[in-house]
Amino acid sequence: MPDVWENTRSRWESVRHAVDGGGPGAGAAATALHGRLGLSVNPIAVTGEAGAGKTVLYDALTQAIRTGDSDSSRSPDIEKHATVLRSGSRRIRAAVTVIPGQLSTQRERALQDTMRGDASPHGIVHVVCWGHNRIWQRGSQRDVQEALAADGAVDQEAVRNWHLRKEAADFRLLVDAIIDGQLAKRLRWLIVAVSKCDLYWDRLDEARDHYIPGRARRESSFAALMRDLENETSLRLSVLPMASRLIRHQYLPGLPVGTSQLDDAQIGALRTHFGQELQTFITQRNGG
Repeated sequence: MPDVWENTRSRWESVRHAVDGGGPGAGAAATALHGRLGLSVNPIAVTGEAGAGKTVLYDALTQAIRTGDSDSSRSPDIEKHATVLRSGSRRIRAAVTVIPGQLSTQRERALQDTMRGDASPHGIVHVVCWGHNRIWQRGSQRDVQEALAADGAVDQEAVRNWHLRKEAADFRLLVDAIIDGQLAKRLRWLIVAVSKCDLYWDRLDEARDHYIPGRARRESSFAALMRDLENETSLRLSVLPMASRLIRHQYLPGLPVGTSQLDDAQIGALRTHFGQELQTFITQRNGG
């Protein structure tokens, strides 16, 4: 039987090849329409840390953003969307819930309300960004700067590693709840969307090995959690690079700004391939 992580790595590399080789642009394979659908048959939850790009990823998949649109904004509230994903003649009904990333009572309530009971999701899109989270509040920016300064240098790598530690801790809470059966008892699949990859395309191998088990000499905490999901559940799992839009990334005030290494056509290819993967997971049951 083929190794699940070798297959995952192969899928990742096929997307990279399509982007580097000028693959199909946005809209070539996957589009989305909004509408009142009645009872949804494909409930999906979008989870992840604050500033990882959950809302903008949803907007990209539904083609709600275009080149030249204004910058994204913080989404502190739970977002619920009724959507039809369409590819050729195939149409897929979905109810998408975007759970806020801020550590708050509201977030915990949103997780509990979304993940428990008969309406719990069939699938989760968990959004990460290899430590390129946006810190929305000035006070939080100062807190991070002071914490890093107490430990040593304050540079892009220090900020990125700080976010990666928080990202893994956040994912552990979700993984433990899934494995222990506390949340999402109807769950069939989980896709990790490695977002904002246009900012670190030249280091994509490092990001891949951070999130996908099997190749790094020392597996990251996140990769170990993915392995736990494989060993302890029957979920279908995927990890794919994704970029929703061209952005400039401010690590912290005073640090150099990160800029996109891809163009609009390449971003479009990433969005198309991620949309294809999402549709495949929605329509294919476990063991199918």
